[in-house]
Amino acid sequence: MHNEGVKCSVNECEYHVDCDKCSLDKIEVSHEKTSADAIAIPHFCKSYQKKTR
Repeated sequence: MHNEGVKCSVNECEYHVDCDKCSLDKIEVSHEKTSADAIAIPHFCKSYQKKTR
């Protein structure tokens, strides 16, 4: 399963699958950075989880 409406290029995220998709059925998005090293883009995924493997 993946989220049809989301294109993701964050390879370091646990939910990143198939090169540009998200495996979550829902995500939360914010206009605010969620970490000091977040890149300067208009929207940030608050569902990000660093890969453990």
